[in-house]
Amino acid sequence: MGGSLRSWSPDISCRTRSKVRERTGESTRRLTNRPPMQYTQRPDLYDLIHPEDFMPGEREFYLALAREAGGPVLELAYGTGRVGLYLARHGIEVVGLDLSASMLGRARQVLAGEPLEVSRRVTLVEASMADFDLGRRFGLIYVPFRAFLHLRTQEEQRSCLRRVADHLTDGGRFAGNFFQPNPLLLPSYSSVRVDGTKATPDGGRVVQSHWCPRSDLVEQSKLVLMRLERFDAAGRLVESGVHDLELTWIHGREWRLLLEIEGFELERLEGGFQGQSLHEGDEYVWVARRR
Repeated sequence: MGGSLRSWSPDISCRTRSKVRERTGESTRRLTNRPPMQYTQRPDLYDLIHPEDFMPGEREFYLALAREAGGPVLELAYGTGRVGLYLARHGIEVVGLDLSASMLGRARQVLAGEPLEVSRRVTLVEASMADFDLGRRFGLIYVPFRAFLHLRTQEEQRSCLRRVADHLTDGGRFAGNFFQPNPLLLPSYSSVRVDGTKATPDGGRVVQSHWCPRSDLVEQSKLVLMRLERFDAAGRLVESGVHDLELTWIHGREWRLLLEIEGFELERLEGGFQGQSLHEGDEYVWVARRR
């Protein structure tokens, strides 16, 4: 069995901030000692499990906000470019920030296959969203696909909000989405739950499953163990690995208060990308404005 995924425990350190140099299509330097989460070490499999239309309406939502901003935008937790590249293909200049060198490496590979007029609109920066200084401001900063929940302490969350506020133009917007906490899913569970199966280019398939061995209902955090299994075209298991995903969850009233404390005015808080009410949807989709 080859290419198994290694296990290690992340360590958070977001206490220093320095400026970074930007160069189109390339990251420059890391601003924090915190390692990226394990699942980002296999961005090729990540892209298989999370295709471009993984969350219906998500990319269109951020594109509409970017067009209203009328200038360059900053995406936090850019990953391999599922959202940011979509914006660039529609004429938006995007600065994509991510902590994971492997995810940004995959993003560069994807950009290399794009027309020059698209790839030159994207600038990649390797940094933590809790601790960055780009030396410029944006009319829109957004953090898609629930990535804000990877900031596991309020210290990190508030640090991120302060950095966002410092990088927004007057009246600039901050947008994002994360799941509404479901009381039935918050406790730990040992039973394995299959998330999905995706075909691979060689005729095989990748199966993702997970379970949650630890959940802290007081600190609002949980550890999820994700299993990725890759099978060849003959159905033989050729790769298997378990990797961790640590995250927190945030309630709506708590989020309103965090935004207010850090100088934001909440414009919209909806239950989905199609404008669902909070009672109709299972997501928090929000837009806030810097005061």
